[in-house]
Amino acid sequence: MPSPECDESSSGNAPGLEDWLVSLLDYKFAQQETVIRSLLERKFQDSGPDRSRSNLSPGTWAVGPSSPSMEGSYKEIVAAEPMMQALRSDATSGDEQRSSRKLSRKNTTTLGAAIMIEKWDPDPPWKSFIKKQLDGYMGVVVMVNMIFMVVMTQWTGTRAEVELQLRTEPWPFFSQAFFDTSEYFFYVIYVADVLIRVIVLRREWYYDPQEGFMYLNIFDALLVGLSTIELILLPAVLTAGGSNEFQASAIRILKLMRIYRTLRVVKTMHVFRQLKLLVRTCIASIGALFWSLVLLLLLNIAFALMISQALQTFILDDSADLEARLVMNEWYGSFTKSFYTIFEVTHSGSWPSRVRPVLDLVDPWYAALFLPYIALVVFAVIRVVTALFIKETLASAANDAELVIEETRRFALEYQKKLEELFRFVDEDGNGHLSPDEFVEAMSLPSVQQYMKFLDVSVRDVRPLFDILSEGDGLITIAEFCKGLMQLKGQARALDIIMLQHENSKLMRRCEDIHRSVHKVCKAISSTSWAGRLQET
Repeated sequence: MPSPECDESSSGNAPGLEDWLVSLLDYKFAQQETVIRSLLERKFQDSGPDRSRSNLSPGTWAVGPSSPSMEGSYKEIVAAEPMMQALRSDATSGDEQRSSRKLSRKNTTTLGAAIMIEKWDPDPPWKSFIKKQLDGYMGVVVMVNMIFMVVMTQWTGTRAEVELQLRTEPWPFFSQAFFDTSEYFFYVIYVADVLIRVIVLRREWYYDPQEGFMYLNIFDALLVGLSTIELILLPAVLTAGGSNEFQASAIRILKLMRIYRTLRVVKTMHVFRQLKLLVRTCIASIGALFWSLVLLLLLNIAFALMISQALQTFILDDSADLEARLVMNEWYGSFTKSFYTIFEVTHSGSWPSRVRPVLDLVDPWYAALFLPYIALVVFAVIRVVTALFIKETLASAANDAELVIEETRRFALEYQKKLEELFRFVDEDGNGHLSPDEFVEAMSLPSVQQYMKFLDVSVRDVRPLFDILSEGDGLITIAEFCKGLMQLKGQARALDIIMLQHENSKLMRRCEDIHRSVHKVCKAISSTSWAGRLQET
């Protein structure tokens, strides 16, 4: 768009100059609209390049000043172009600085670990295999080992039944030598796992910059050490000989140490991601659980003291029935007996079997003690504590950064799949693009409108929506369709409104600058025109 000639001899160019200025304002408004749209779409940049920014580039606007009187105003207008580039980049520069500061601090929180995993250079293939895939394989080994332990325990139970003369013979196809060999086999695998991790990971074996201290690796090493004591050291001590008492003690220690094998199930929590997040959520709510147990403990102690002291008079009464006294002494004779009985009454739901004998054998008036406790503690306090614990657990899960990130990603993927399914439904010719007619026809169908409401997308004007989604090229691709509708989902956020207000204020300042520049140009043209007329006269 060339600028109108404006020299001393041309005084009738005012209409052409006004048209040029109006075109200039239209261009600036279109450019500002492009920038605002690009800011709103910045969070979806990973779906594809932003073509709206390149539709109107500075190189496509050919406007050049042709007179000294207009040159200053023209330069003042064009000099504002770097502000547009700064406007496009100011939102991302702050994010990059914040990310770099997080990386420099080596943040070991869950969110910091997720950021570092995304920003840091990937590990070599062999190291990545040790950190990720090897955990899956070892989880399978642990599960197989647990199956062997279940079979061995069941087989040992059948041997006990044979010793008690409850059955004639134990399970066939198994023997103690078979299970001993399997234990040594799994022991070799666990030792190899720990050694490989220590050799390959080195310092990262016990401390990873992304995840912090690797407690599970240390836990695996402790289990391997206990297995070494059980399978190698203690059998060597028994073989060396010694007194009968020493050998008996060593055998008892050997049998007790086998209990630790069940702790290997903890390793499966590290293999399955959802299980790990669930355990982490329960650990985060351990505070609410602790104080709930303290409250129930105090209530149990108080009532145990009360009912034990009340029934000890009956237990010490020689004139009472001896059988009833023995029953009351078994349940409420001392503080420890009474405390355990009240614990059963509170948590097992067996209060009728513990309260009814007191009313039948001692005195019905003891119901005045039991009924308030059962009504307040068993029915009220227990349920309130349970509700509080559930609330704290859900709050901890909602505040867990890793869980929130995982749920957000899962929800975004599911929502995108639904939008892709809708796009394929409305794309009748299957060419991967939606024309205006296809889009308007599809969005006018009641079934599609109901599905859009189900996706929480409000569609009122179909044609303007097509212009927004197509980004000016007249066609909608599947990426543009998904990206645009994900922006329209739900109500406007406070951040979007604040961003629009901020950009509108910038736009108003730019318009005022353009208005002042145009006013200066008009004054310059006017003064030049009057000077030319004076020279002619």
